[in-house]
Amino acid sequence: MKALFTSFPASDYPASTRFYEDTVGLPVARRFDGQPHHFTNYDLGSMMLKVYEWTAPYYGSGHSGLFIETGNLDAVMQRIRDHGGKATDIMVHGWGGRCCSVTDPFSNIFDLIDANQKGDA
Repeated sequence: MKALFTSFPASDYPASTRFYEDTVGLPVARRFDGQPHHFTNYDLGSMMLKVYEWTAPYYGSGHSGLFIETGNLDAVMQRIRDHGGKATDIMVHGWGGRCCSVTDPFSNIFDLIDANQKGDA
């Protein structure tokens, strides 16, 4: 497993893109403008920073700040559940990523994403 990206919500998406691109100088890896959110991925070398703004109500995986990719999402999710952990059902996002959200024993939430179906994460 490895960290794929960390994400920050933006209440003013155009201002956030100006800040990260013009002020900080991060290179854009990808933009997405659809439902349920807009996002821009910035290339940080070994991982990405995703800055997003929700454009529609959304209640699936994708609310955490950390996405970890795994080569066997189904098995890891099942192992978490077998050990009493919490994991949402796996879903496929509009941008193509196959993910689930996990809550650890201390109520921290992170997302797992299938390394074999990352979409354009």
